Amino acid sequence: MITKTLFILLPTIIFANDALLLERIENLEKEVKTLNIYKENSLKEREDLEEIVEKVETKSILDKINFSPELQLRVDKMDYKVGDITGEETKIYGGKYDGQYRRKEYSKDFDIATSVRFRLNMSAAFDDNVKFNGRLVFANSSQSNQRLCILSRDIKSASAPSAFDVDRAYFDYLINGNSEYAFTFTFGLLPTTGGTPMQYAQNDKRKSMFPALVFNMNSYGLIATQKLKEKTYLRAIFAKAYTMHSSYYSYQCNRENIDNADIMGLYLDSKFNFLGKALVSGGFNYLNNLKAHPYLGPDVSTNNANVLGSMTTLGLGMDIRDFADTKTTLFIHSAMSLPDGNNKIDDYQIVENANQSLADGLTESGDIGFSEAEYAKGSMVDSSGYALYIGMKHDITKAINFGLEYNYGSQYWFSATQGAEDIYNKLATRGHVGEAYVIWNFHAHIFSKLGYLYTKEEYTGSGWHFAKPVNKDGTQKVAYLSINARF
Repeated sequence: MITKTLFILLPTIIFANDALLLERIENLEKEVKTLNIYKENSLKEREDLEEIVEKVETKSILDKINFSPELQLRVDKMDYKVGDITGEETKIYGGKYDGQYRRKEYSKDFDIATSVRFRLNMSAAFDDNVKFNGRLVFANSSQSNQRLCILSRDIKSASAPSAFDVDRAYFDYLINGNSEYAFTFTFGLLPTTGGTPMQYAQNDKRKSMFPALVFNMNSYGLIATQKLKEKTYLRAIFAKAYTMHSSYYSYQCNRENIDNADIMGLYLDSKFNFLGKALVSGGFNYLNNLKAHPYLGPDVSTNNANVLGSMTTLGLGMDIRDFADTKTTLFIHSAMSLPDGNNKIDDYQIVENANQSLADGLTESGDIGFSEAEYAKGSMVDSSGYALYIGMKHDITKAINFGLEYNYGSQYWFSATQGAEDIYNKLATRGHVGEAYVIWNFHAHIFSKLGYLYTKEEYTGSGWHFAKPVNKDGTQKVAYLSINARF
Protein backbone atom coordinates (compact mmCIF):
# COMPACT_ATOMS: atom_id res chain seq x y z
CA MET A 1 0.00 0.00 0.00
CA ILE A 2 2.77 2.42 0.98
CA THR A 3 4.77 1.53 -2.08
CA LYS A 4 1.80 2.11 -4.27
CA THR A 5 1.13 5.50 -2.66
CA LEU A 6 4.77 6.61 -3.14
CA PHE A 7 4.64 5.49 -6.72
CA ILE A 8 1.56 7.61 -7.25
CA LEU A 9 2.93 10.73 -5.41
CA LEU A 10 6.50 10.63 -6.79
CA PRO A 11 5.69 12.29 -10.13
CA THR A 12 3.78 14.95 -8.27
CA ILE A 13 6.73 15.60 -5.92
CA ILE A 14 9.21 15.67 -8.81
CA PHE A 15 7.01 18.00 -10.82
CA ALA A 16 6.54 20.25 -7.82
CA ASN A 17 10.30 20.36 -7.26
CA ASP A 18 10.89 21.07 -10.93
CA ALA A 19 8.38 23.90 -10.82
CA LEU A 20 10.04 25.30 -7.72
CA LEU A 21 13.45 24.95 -9.35
CA LEU A 22 12.29 26.67 -12.51
CA GLU A 23 10.78 29.45 -10.45
CA ARG A 24 14.07 29.90 -8.59
CA ILE A 25 15.96 29.90 -11.88
CA GLU A 26 13.63 32.52 -13.29
CA ASN A 27 14.07 34.61 -10.16
CA LEU A 28 17.83 34.31 -10.40
CA GLU A 29 17.74 35.34 -14.07
CA LYS A 30 15.64 38.36 -13.13
CA GLU A 31 18.13 39.25 -10.40
CA VAL A 32 21.02 38.91 -12.85
CA LYS A 33 19.23 41.13 -15.36
CA THR A 34 18.48 43.61 -12.61
CA LEU A 35 22.11 43.57 -11.52
CA ASN A 36 23.31 44.05 -15.11
CA ILE A 37 20.92 46.92 -15.59
CA TYR A 38 22.10 48.42 -12.30
CA LYS A 39 25.70 47.91 -13.33
CA GLU A 40 25.11 49.54 -16.71
CA ASN A 41 23.28 52.40 -15.05
CA SER A 42 26.05 52.69 -12.48
CA LEU A 43 28.70 52.82 -15.18
CA LYS A 44 26.71 55.41 -17.11
CA GLU A 45 26.09 57.40 -13.95
CA ARG A 46 29.77 57.15 -13.12
CA GLU A 47 30.75 58.31 -16.63
CA ASP A 48 28.23 61.14 -16.40
CA LEU A 49 29.58 62.03 -12.99
CA GLU A 50 33.17 61.99 -14.22
CA GLU A 51 32.18 64.19 -17.17
CA ILE A 52 30.43 66.60 -14.83
CA VAL A 53 33.44 66.65 -12.48
CA GLU A 54 35.79 67.23 -15.43
CA LYS A 55 33.63 70.11 -16.67
CA VAL A 56 33.50 71.59 -13.18
CA GLU A 57 37.28 71.28 -12.78
CA THR A 58 37.87 72.79 -16.23
CA LYS A 59 35.48 75.64 -15.52
CA SER A 60 37.12 76.14 -12.14
CA ILE A 61 40.53 76.46 -13.80
CA LEU A 62 39.23 78.72 -16.59
CA ASP A 63 37.46 80.90 -14.03
CA LYS A 64 40.86 81.51 -12.42
CA ILE A 65 42.50 82.67 -15.66
CA ASN A 66 42.35 86.39 -16.30
CA PHE A 67 42.54 87.56 -19.91
CA SER A 68 43.91 90.99 -20.75
CA PRO A 69 44.04 92.12 -24.42
CA GLU A 70 46.40 94.64 -26.00
CA LEU A 71 46.12 96.16 -29.47
CA GLN A 72 48.51 98.43 -31.34
CA LEU A 73 47.93 100.06 -34.71
CA ARG A 74 51.10 101.72 -35.99
CA VAL A 75 52.30 103.73 -39.00
CA ASP A 76 56.04 104.01 -39.81
CA LYS A 77 58.00 106.05 -42.34
CA MET A 78 61.65 105.07 -42.62
CA ASP A 79 64.50 106.50 -44.70
CA TYR A 80 67.82 104.68 -44.88
CA LYS A 81 71.10 105.92 -46.31
CA VAL A 82 74.55 104.36 -46.41
CA GLY A 83 77.68 106.21 -47.42
CA ASP A 84 81.19 104.81 -47.32
CA ILE A 85 82.03 101.45 -45.68
CA THR A 86 85.71 100.64 -45.24
CA GLY A 87 86.75 97.91 -47.68
CA GLU A 88 83.28 97.56 -49.21
CA GLU A 89 83.43 97.20 -52.99
CA THR A 90 80.53 94.79 -53.57
CA LYS A 91 78.44 95.90 -56.53
CA ILE A 92 75.27 94.77 -58.21
CA TYR A 93 76.01 93.09 -61.52
CA GLY A 94 73.55 93.26 -64.41
CA GLY A 95 70.04 94.58 -64.67
CA LYS A 96 68.64 97.96 -63.80
CA TYR A 97 71.06 98.56 -60.91
CA ASP A 98 74.23 97.37 -62.67
CA GLY A 99 77.34 98.93 -61.18
CA GLN A 100 75.68 100.19 -58.01
CA TYR A 101 76.92 99.27 -54.55
CA ARG A 102 74.81 96.96 -52.44
CA ARG A 103 75.81 98.27 -49.05
CA LYS A 104 77.44 101.61 -49.64
CA GLU A 105 76.41 104.72 -51.52
CA TYR A 106 72.88 103.48 -51.15
CA SER A 107 69.77 105.46 -50.30
CA LYS A 108 66.19 104.29 -49.90
CA ASP A 109 63.03 106.16 -48.96
CA PHE A 110 60.74 103.39 -47.80
CA ASP A 111 57.01 103.54 -48.39
CA ILE A 112 54.76 104.42 -45.48
CA ALA A 113 54.05 101.13 -43.72
CA THR A 114 51.22 100.14 -41.42
CA SER A 115 51.25 97.35 -38.88
CA VAL A 116 48.94 95.84 -36.29
CA ARG A 117 49.96 93.88 -33.20
CA PHE A 118 47.57 92.01 -30.95
CA ARG A 119 48.54 90.48 -27.63
CA LEU A 120 46.45 88.38 -25.32
CA ASN A 121 47.85 88.29 -21.81
CA MET A 122 46.82 85.48 -19.49
CA SER A 123 47.36 85.14 -15.75
CA ALA A 124 46.07 82.80 -13.09
CA ALA A 125 46.66 82.19 -9.38
CA PHE A 126 45.82 78.55 -8.71
CA ASP A 127 46.66 78.94 -5.04
CA ASP A 128 48.84 81.13 -2.85
CA ASN A 129 52.01 79.46 -4.17
CA VAL A 130 51.45 78.65 -7.85
CA LYS A 131 50.81 81.26 -10.54
CA PHE A 132 50.70 81.15 -14.33
CA ASN A 133 51.41 83.84 -16.93
CA GLY A 134 51.21 83.63 -20.70
CA ARG A 135 51.02 85.85 -23.76
CA LEU A 136 49.87 85.14 -27.32
CA VAL A 137 51.07 87.50 -30.05
CA PHE A 138 49.78 88.20 -33.54
CA ALA A 139 51.43 90.73 -35.87
CA ASN A 140 50.84 91.82 -39.43
CA SER A 141 52.70 94.46 -41.44
CA SER A 142 52.34 95.92 -44.91
CA GLN A 143 56.15 96.16 -44.94
CA SER A 144 56.54 92.81 -46.68
CA ASN A 145 58.44 93.68 -49.87
CA GLN A 146 60.94 96.30 -48.66
CA ARG A 147 62.58 94.62 -45.69
CA LEU A 148 65.99 96.06 -44.89
CA CYS A 149 68.49 93.22 -44.64
CA ILE A 150 71.63 95.16 -43.90
CA LEU A 151 73.82 92.11 -44.45
CA SER A 152 72.04 90.75 -47.49
CA ARG A 153 72.69 91.38 -51.16
CA ASP A 154 69.55 93.41 -51.75
CA ILE A 155 66.16 94.39 -50.36
CA LYS A 156 64.22 91.30 -49.36
CA SER A 157 60.58 90.32 -49.26
CA ALA A 158 59.17 88.80 -46.13
CA SER A 159 58.27 85.13 -46.28
CA ALA A 160 54.86 86.09 -44.89
CA PRO A 161 53.33 89.41 -43.80
CA SER A 162 51.78 87.86 -40.68
CA ALA A 163 53.13 86.11 -37.63
CA PHE A 164 51.46 84.30 -34.75
CA ASP A 165 53.52 83.24 -31.77
CA VAL A 166 53.58 82.59 -28.04
CA ASP A 167 56.31 84.68 -26.48
CA ARG A 168 55.76 83.74 -22.85
CA ALA A 169 54.12 80.94 -20.90
CA TYR A 170 55.56 80.23 -17.48
CA PHE A 171 54.71 79.10 -13.97
CA ASP A 172 55.88 80.72 -10.75
CA TYR A 173 56.19 78.44 -7.73
CA LEU A 174 56.62 80.38 -4.49
CA ILE A 175 58.38 78.66 -1.60
CA ASN A 176 58.25 80.07 1.94
CA GLY A 177 55.97 82.82 0.73
CA ASN A 178 55.45 84.26 4.20
CA SER A 179 59.15 84.32 4.93
CA GLU A 180 61.37 87.35 4.68
CA TYR A 181 63.58 85.23 2.43
CA ALA A 182 60.98 83.82 0.07
CA PHE A 183 62.17 81.82 -2.95
CA THR A 184 60.45 81.69 -6.36
CA PHE A 185 61.05 79.00 -8.98
CA THR A 186 60.00 80.02 -12.54
CA PHE A 187 60.00 77.75 -15.59
CA GLY A 188 58.70 77.84 -19.18
CA LEU A 189 58.82 80.51 -21.89
CA LEU A 190 60.38 83.16 -19.73
CA PRO A 191 59.60 86.90 -19.27
CA THR A 192 62.96 88.11 -20.60
CA THR A 193 61.91 90.89 -23.00
CA GLY A 194 60.79 94.41 -22.21
CA GLY A 195 63.13 94.95 -19.26
CA THR A 196 64.02 98.23 -17.61
CA PRO A 197 64.15 101.03 -18.73
CA MET A 198 62.32 100.26 -22.00
CA GLN A 199 58.92 100.28 -20.28
CA TYR A 200 58.83 104.08 -20.04
CA ALA A 201 58.70 104.61 -23.81
CA GLN A 202 56.11 101.82 -24.02
CA ASN A 203 53.95 103.59 -21.43
CA ASP A 204 53.80 100.39 -19.41
CA LYS A 205 55.24 98.52 -16.46
CA ARG A 206 58.44 96.58 -16.98
CA LYS A 207 57.77 93.12 -18.39
CA SER A 208 61.15 91.60 -17.55
CA MET A 209 63.11 91.59 -14.34
CA PHE A 210 66.40 91.99 -16.23
CA PRO A 211 68.03 95.22 -17.49
CA ALA A 212 67.35 95.51 -21.23
CA LEU A 213 70.81 96.76 -22.19
CA VAL A 214 72.35 93.53 -20.88
CA PHE A 215 69.66 90.98 -21.66
CA ASN A 216 66.55 91.50 -23.80
CA MET A 217 65.78 88.40 -25.81
CA ASN A 218 63.32 85.52 -26.09
CA SER A 219 64.25 82.47 -24.04
CA TYR A 220 62.92 79.33 -22.38
CA GLY A 221 64.26 77.63 -19.29
CA LEU A 222 64.48 78.36 -15.56
CA ILE A 223 64.71 81.41 -13.30
CA ALA A 224 65.44 81.19 -9.57
CA THR A 225 64.59 84.29 -7.52
CA GLN A 226 65.74 84.73 -3.94
CA LYS A 227 64.32 87.56 -1.87
CA LEU A 228 67.14 88.97 0.23
CA LYS A 229 65.20 91.64 2.06
CA GLU A 230 62.31 93.96 1.44
CA LYS A 231 62.40 95.09 -2.24
CA THR A 232 65.77 93.42 -2.93
CA TYR A 233 65.98 90.34 -5.13
CA LEU A 234 68.74 88.11 -6.51
CA ARG A 235 67.94 86.21 -9.72
CA ALA A 236 69.71 83.43 -11.57
CA ILE A 237 68.70 82.30 -15.07
CA PHE A 238 69.49 79.11 -16.97
CA ALA A 239 67.89 79.08 -20.41
CA LYS A 240 68.06 78.70 -24.17
CA ALA A 241 67.74 81.61 -26.59
CA TYR A 242 65.31 81.63 -29.49
CA THR A 243 63.92 84.19 -31.91
CA MET A 244 60.31 84.78 -32.83
CA HIS A 245 59.09 84.40 -36.40
CA SER A 246 61.01 86.73 -38.73
CA SER A 247 57.78 88.34 -39.97
CA TYR A 248 57.38 89.83 -36.51
CA TYR A 249 60.20 92.26 -37.35
CA SER A 250 58.73 94.34 -40.13
CA TYR A 251 61.96 95.99 -41.32
CA GLN A 252 64.90 93.89 -40.18
CA CYS A 253 65.73 90.34 -41.10
CA ASN A 254 69.04 89.74 -39.33
CA ARG A 255 67.69 89.02 -35.86
CA GLU A 256 68.27 85.29 -35.58
CA ASN A 257 71.98 85.06 -34.84
CA ILE A 258 71.45 84.00 -31.21
CA ASP A 259 69.33 80.89 -31.81
CA ASN A 260 70.03 77.99 -29.46
CA ALA A 261 72.69 79.84 -27.49
CA ASP A 262 72.99 78.75 -23.85
CA ILE A 263 72.14 81.46 -21.31
CA MET A 264 73.41 81.78 -17.76
CA GLY A 265 73.08 84.94 -15.74
CA LEU A 266 73.00 86.42 -12.26
CA TYR A 267 71.20 89.70 -11.51
CA LEU A 268 70.39 91.87 -8.52
CA ASP A 269 67.83 94.65 -8.24
CA SER A 270 66.74 96.77 -5.31
CA LYS A 271 64.27 99.59 -4.73
CA PHE A 272 64.92 102.41 -2.28
CA ASN A 273 64.42 106.16 -1.82
CA PHE A 274 67.11 108.28 -3.47
CA LEU A 275 66.11 111.61 -5.00
CA GLY A 276 62.79 109.88 -5.62
CA LYS A 277 61.73 106.27 -6.11
CA ALA A 278 64.96 104.61 -7.21
CA LEU A 279 65.62 101.19 -8.73
CA VAL A 280 69.15 99.88 -9.08
CA SER A 281 69.58 96.84 -11.32
CA GLY A 282 72.64 95.05 -12.57
CA GLY A 283 74.32 91.76 -13.21
CA PHE A 284 76.00 89.65 -15.85
CA ASN A 285 74.81 87.54 -18.75
CA TYR A 286 76.80 84.66 -20.25
CA LEU A 287 75.99 83.39 -23.76
CA ASN A 288 77.67 80.14 -24.73
CA ASN A 289 77.64 78.16 -28.00
CA LEU A 290 77.11 81.40 -29.88
CA LYS A 291 76.77 81.00 -33.64
CA ALA A 292 76.91 83.56 -36.43
CA HIS A 293 74.09 82.67 -38.80
CA PRO A 294 72.23 85.91 -39.49
CA TYR A 295 68.90 85.52 -41.25
CA LEU A 296 69.61 86.57 -44.81
CA GLY A 297 66.64 85.09 -46.58
CA PRO A 298 67.33 82.77 -49.52
CA ASP A 299 70.76 84.26 -50.26
CA VAL A 300 72.92 82.67 -47.61
CA SER A 301 73.18 79.08 -46.46
CA THR A 302 73.82 78.56 -42.76
CA ASN A 303 75.74 75.32 -43.31
CA ASN A 304 79.01 77.15 -42.73
CA ALA A 305 77.88 78.62 -39.40
CA ASN A 306 80.14 77.54 -36.56
CA VAL A 307 80.01 77.90 -32.80
CA LEU A 308 82.44 80.79 -32.38
CA GLY A 309 82.69 80.95 -28.60
CA SER A 310 80.97 82.78 -25.78
CA MET A 311 80.09 86.33 -24.76
CA THR A 312 79.84 87.78 -21.26
CA THR A 313 77.94 91.04 -20.77
CA LEU A 314 78.08 93.09 -17.57
CA GLY A 315 75.66 95.88 -16.76
CA LEU A 316 74.60 98.35 -14.09
CA GLY A 317 71.86 100.96 -14.13
CA MET A 318 69.54 103.17 -12.12
CA ASP A 319 65.99 104.42 -12.70
CA ILE A 320 64.56 107.25 -10.60
CA ARG A 321 60.84 108.01 -10.73
CA ASP A 322 59.37 111.27 -9.36
CA PHE A 323 62.84 112.78 -9.44
CA ALA A 324 63.20 115.54 -6.84
CA ASP A 325 59.43 115.50 -6.21
CA THR A 326 58.65 116.26 -9.86
CA LYS A 327 56.72 114.26 -12.43
CA THR A 328 59.98 113.31 -14.12
CA THR A 329 61.63 109.92 -14.53
CA LEU A 330 65.37 109.70 -15.19
CA PHE A 331 67.47 106.65 -16.00
CA ILE A 332 71.07 105.80 -16.81
CA HIS A 333 72.37 102.35 -17.74
CA SER A 334 75.80 101.16 -18.82
CA ALA A 335 77.18 97.83 -19.97
CA MET A 336 80.32 96.07 -21.19
CA SER A 337 80.68 93.04 -23.48
CA LEU A 338 83.59 90.62 -23.09
CA PRO A 339 84.06 88.09 -25.94
CA ASP A 340 85.81 84.74 -25.62
CA GLY A 341 86.35 83.22 -29.07
CA ASN A 342 87.60 79.78 -30.05
CA ASN A 343 89.37 80.90 -33.28
CA LYS A 344 86.83 79.21 -35.56
CA ILE A 345 85.91 81.29 -38.61
CA ASP A 346 82.66 81.99 -40.42
CA ASP A 347 82.97 82.97 -44.05
CA TYR A 348 80.42 85.11 -45.92
CA GLN A 349 83.04 86.94 -48.02
CA ILE A 350 82.62 87.00 -51.82
CA VAL A 351 85.86 86.10 -53.61
CA GLU A 352 87.17 85.80 -57.15
CA ASN A 353 89.16 82.72 -58.15
CA ALA A 354 89.67 80.34 -61.05
CA ASN A 355 86.23 78.80 -60.66
CA GLN A 356 84.07 81.83 -60.00
CA SER A 357 83.86 85.58 -60.46
CA LEU A 358 82.75 88.32 -58.13
CA ALA A 359 79.50 88.47 -60.06
CA ASP A 360 78.71 84.95 -58.82
CA GLY A 361 78.55 86.25 -55.27
CA LEU A 362 80.13 83.08 -53.83
CA THR A 363 82.53 82.52 -50.96
CA GLU A 364 85.76 80.56 -51.28
CA SER A 365 83.93 77.37 -50.28
CA GLY A 366 81.16 77.96 -52.83
CA ASP A 367 78.48 79.19 -50.44
CA ILE A 368 76.60 82.39 -51.25
CA GLY A 369 78.23 85.42 -49.61
CA PHE A 370 77.14 88.99 -49.15
CA SER A 371 80.24 91.18 -49.37
CA GLU A 372 83.76 91.41 -50.77
CA ALA A 373 84.88 93.28 -47.66
CA GLU A 374 86.97 91.65 -44.94
CA TYR A 375 84.30 92.30 -42.30
CA ALA A 376 82.24 89.49 -43.88
CA LYS A 377 84.71 86.85 -42.71
CA GLY A 378 86.24 86.18 -39.33
CA SER A 379 86.11 84.67 -35.89
CA MET A 380 84.51 86.03 -32.74
CA VAL A 381 85.23 89.73 -32.17
CA ASP A 382 88.48 89.98 -30.25
CA SER A 383 87.97 93.17 -28.23
CA SER A 384 85.61 94.27 -25.50
CA GLY A 385 82.81 96.72 -26.18
CA TYR A 386 80.73 99.11 -24.11
CA ALA A 387 77.36 100.85 -24.27
CA LEU A 388 75.45 103.68 -22.59
CA TYR A 389 71.68 104.15 -22.37
CA ILE A 390 70.19 107.29 -20.80
CA GLY A 391 66.84 109.02 -20.94
CA MET A 392 64.01 110.90 -19.27
CA LYS A 393 60.23 111.01 -19.31
CA HIS A 394 58.20 113.94 -18.01
CA ASP A 395 54.48 114.15 -17.32
CA ILE A 396 53.33 117.56 -18.54
CA THR A 397 49.83 116.68 -17.38
CA LYS A 398 48.24 113.44 -16.30
CA ALA A 399 47.20 112.88 -19.91
CA ILE A 400 50.25 114.15 -21.83
CA ASN A 401 53.91 113.24 -21.33
CA PHE A 402 57.03 113.24 -23.45
CA GLY A 403 60.34 111.43 -23.40
CA LEU A 404 63.89 111.62 -24.72
CA GLU A 405 66.26 108.65 -25.01
CA TYR A 406 69.84 108.21 -26.19
CA ASN A 407 72.03 105.13 -26.48
CA TYR A 408 75.53 104.56 -27.78
CA GLY A 409 77.41 101.38 -28.65
CA SER A 410 81.14 101.21 -29.27
CA GLN A 411 82.92 99.53 -32.21
CA TYR A 412 82.92 96.06 -30.62
CA TRP A 413 79.69 96.35 -28.62
CA PHE A 414 77.46 93.28 -28.49
CA SER A 415 74.66 92.24 -26.16
CA ALA A 416 71.74 89.83 -26.19
CA THR A 417 69.21 92.43 -27.34
CA GLN A 418 67.25 90.64 -30.05
CA GLY A 419 64.16 91.09 -27.88
CA ALA A 420 60.63 91.16 -29.24
CA GLU A 421 59.71 94.50 -27.67
CA ASP A 422 61.81 96.61 -30.06
CA ILE A 423 61.35 95.98 -33.78
CA TYR A 424 64.43 98.10 -34.61
CA ASN A 425 66.71 96.55 -31.97
CA LYS A 426 68.22 99.95 -31.26
CA LEU A 427 70.21 98.83 -28.21
CA ALA A 428 72.44 96.67 -30.44
CA THR A 429 73.58 99.65 -32.54
CA ARG A 430 77.30 100.33 -32.91
CA GLY A 431 76.94 104.06 -33.02
CA HIS A 432 74.46 106.67 -31.83
CA VAL A 433 70.68 106.43 -31.44
CA GLY A 434 68.34 109.23 -30.37
CA GLU A 435 64.61 108.95 -29.85
CA ALA A 436 61.95 111.51 -28.93
CA TYR A 437 58.27 110.82 -28.35
CA VAL A 438 55.03 112.31 -27.06
CA ILE A 439 52.30 110.20 -25.47
CA TRP A 440 48.67 111.27 -25.13
CA ASN A 441 46.63 109.22 -22.65
CA PHE A 442 43.16 110.22 -23.83
CA HIS A 443 41.47 107.32 -22.04
CA ALA A 444 42.28 105.18 -19.01
CA HIS A 445 43.10 102.27 -21.32
CA ILE A 446 43.83 103.93 -24.67
CA PHE A 447 46.72 106.19 -25.68
CA SER A 448 48.46 107.43 -28.81
CA LYS A 449 52.19 107.96 -29.36
CA LEU A 450 54.07 110.11 -31.85
CA GLY A 451 57.81 109.51 -32.11
CA TYR A 452 61.00 110.01 -34.08
CA LEU A 453 64.00 107.66 -34.09
CA TYR A 454 67.40 108.66 -35.47
CA THR A 455 70.22 106.13 -35.82
CA LYS A 456 73.79 106.91 -36.85
CA GLU A 457 75.80 103.74 -37.46
CA GLU A 458 79.52 104.27 -37.05
CA TYR A 459 80.63 100.65 -37.50
CA THR A 460 79.47 97.55 -39.32
CA GLY A 461 77.94 94.55 -37.61
CA SER A 462 75.35 95.99 -35.21
CA GLY A 463 73.90 92.93 -33.47
CA TRP A 464 76.79 90.76 -34.69
CA HIS A 465 79.48 89.03 -32.67
CA PHE A 466 81.92 87.90 -35.38
CA ALA A 467 84.50 89.53 -37.68
CA LYS A 468 86.22 92.85 -37.12
CA PRO A 469 83.82 95.83 -37.35
CA VAL A 470 84.94 98.55 -39.75
CA ASN A 471 83.92 102.17 -40.23
CA LYS A 472 80.45 102.68 -41.67
CA ASP A 473 78.50 105.82 -42.53
CA GLY A 474 74.90 104.68 -42.11
CA THR A 475 71.85 106.78 -41.22
CA GLN A 476 68.36 105.58 -40.39
CA LYS A 477 65.44 107.96 -39.80
CA VAL A 478 62.08 106.71 -38.59
CA ALA A 479 58.93 108.69 -37.86
CA TYR A 480 56.05 106.75 -36.34
CA LEU A 481 52.54 107.17 -34.98
CA SER A 482 50.64 104.55 -33.01
CA ILE A 483 47.33 104.05 -31.24
CA ASN A 484 47.38 101.59 -28.37
CA ALA A 485 44.66 99.95 -26.28
CA ARG A 486 45.54 97.99 -23.17
CA PHE A 487 43.06 96.48 -20.73
